[in-house]
Amino acid sequence: MRLDVIELKAFYSGTELGRTTKGLINRILDKKINTNIGSLTIGFGFACPFLENKIKDSEHKNFLLLMPSEQGVVSWPDKSKNVAALVDEVSWPVNTSAADLILISHGLEVSDNQDLLLQEVLRVLKDSGKLVILVPNRTGFWARSDSTPFGYGKPYSISQLTALLRKNQFQIDSITPSLYGFPAKKGYWLKSLLLWEKVGKKLNSFFLGGLLVVEARKDIYAVKNVKSSKAGRYFRPVEVPVSTMYRS
Repeated sequence: MRLDVIELKAFYSGTELGRTTKGLINRILDKKINTNIGSLTIGFGFACPFLENKIKDSEHKNFLLLMPSEQGVVSWPDKSKNVAALVDEVSWPVNTSAADLILISHGLEVSDNQDLLLQEVLRVLKDSGKLVILVPNRTGFWARSDSTPFGYGKPYSISQLTALLRKNQFQIDSITPSLYGFPAKKGYWLKSLLLWEKVGKKLNSFFLGGLLVVEARKDIYAVKNVKSSKAGRYFRPVEVPVSTMYRS
């Protein structure tokens, strides 16, 4: 089960818990996501809250937001030319080896085709590119609560993530835990999220973190054992001005 795009947008934009969650995650991503001039950054799933800081100074940078048809799509960003498009989650209208960085948020854990999704990421990502995945931690509080979008889909342990990515020719460079507090909509736990985040960082506990931020790259020497996804149907409800996209 997955939330639709309206519910995801309402959580991050319309609730205090969502805005706090976005801020905590962006503290980590700001150090992990670099958008250089001329590079192509792709967000898949619902990555709007975690790329908005990067696109503010994007006059000479390319951004593309791909949202799966099962979720729906919204225009993004609000005050600039739209770069979001609705796609088949395992068949993206993007050239092979085009992306310098791919961020997956609310995408992997709710996908019915994790292997095919990662194979499509493998196709689109440059050999020198970086993959960043936000995924709920199997042992954390956030995967057990439906107060946030991280309570939906399949949470992962570190060993499960390692096996899944290795199977699909990716090598993990780092895993950073985050969201140590309890995902409450109000009261003490909401007000103390920042405090618990500081405590959690000192403990560096993978067990208690509600979210795992994974950095990975292509393992170009791995033996391929998963078939690439076949060309599928493309959805084009919007025009996306990115030179690396091709017409379906």
